[in-house]
Amino acid sequence: MDELQQIARGLTACLCSLEVLQPLKWLVPTLGCEEVTLDGRKYRTIKQVGEGGYSFVYLVRELPSTQCPDPPPLLYALKKVLAASSEQLKEAWHEIEVMRKVSHPNIMPLLRHATLPAQGEGGAQQCIYMLMPLFQEGSLVDELERKQAVGSSLSTQEILSIFLQVCKAVQALHRQNPPLAHRDIKPHNVLLQRAHSSQSVLARSGGSDGSLHDSDNADAQEQLLQGNEAGASSSNRAAHSSAAGIHAVLMDFGSTAAARITIHNRLEALAAQEDADRHCSAPYKAPELYDVPSECQLDERVDVWSLGALLYFMMYGVSPFEQVLNEAGGSLALAVINNKISWPQASTHSAHLKSLVQFCMESRHQKRPSIDDIISRTRQLLE
Repeated sequence: MDELQQIARGLTACLCSLEVLQPLKWLVPTLGCEEVTLDGRKYRTIKQVGEGGYSFVYLVRELPSTQCPDPPPLLYALKKVLAASSEQLKEAWHEIEVMRKVSHPNIMPLLRHATLPAQGEGGAQQCIYMLMPLFQEGSLVDELERKQAVGSSLSTQEILSIFLQVCKAVQALHRQNPPLAHRDIKPHNVLLQRAHSSQSVLARSGGSDGSLHDSDNADAQEQLLQGNEAGASSSNRAAHSSAAGIHAVLMDFGSTAAARITIHNRLEALAAQEDADRHCSAPYKAPELYDVPSECQLDERVDVWSLGALLYFMMYGVSPFEQVLNEAGGSLALAVINNKISWPQASTHSAHLKSLVQFCMESRHQKRPSIDDIISRTRQLLE
């Protein structure tokens, strides 16, 4: 149980497609440990850390197997999807295909996956498993909550560094042929790992075998799990951290789809609007998705708007339209469409950051900058 307490911080947002995460009750043991074999490697669940819809997320450790008799003492995150219909199975496989297709240091790596028959899982016919690195710092939401608890906030350097990494992940999607749009960029879908973490090398490498190719770093994590902080030093030397010492990845590709869609009539516009309602988180959804024109071209710049809202969150800890959500009779859709961003009167952030938010959140999607434009401006601010 001590090792679970060592990593308690930041596990509330481990993986994708989880609309509601259970509070982490680290002192309550998981009832029943499940063992699953993925590509000949065995893993045992230690603790359920999240649940949403028909998905569950577990903390797991690898067991000795014929393929790997002496596995490294690392912890992983395992997503389990219960597919009761062909549509649910299709959605899970779509997420897997996106993660397999787009490989980038700032995109959550998929280490292993498998589809197995469901046994005693209610009405589920198949179980889809996705093994991923564990990001012990959790999500951007977790990071800001920790900062706020001690009266602190992200520095400008940290904000720009994390933002640039997320932009690079989005750029990797937009550069696919045809381009892909993530469509659900939000603070819960950005996970963080500090350079001193003993999991950081695995999180960065995303090796296909799911192991850490450095015995020193494996030893470092074991020491860390046993409470020896000095054990993290070798991992710190090995990790290639950002300027702010934080590695960020974008996750949850269940909403990812072809970016460029031509709308010819009102029927198609309504279909696109309903699809966006299902797959996009409202406070971070682009205005053209709230009221899709009957004749238009939707493209990957829906993500650029969401990036601006994400940047705002890193600055202030709330979405740009949080004030509207808290007002009686306030309409989020109207606030987004009219670009009624609530700017705090007192702010310690520079005008350059505010300008970058506004640059991303151009209401007219035809005039909104591309992800390359956003990256270029962010790099200028980091210089």
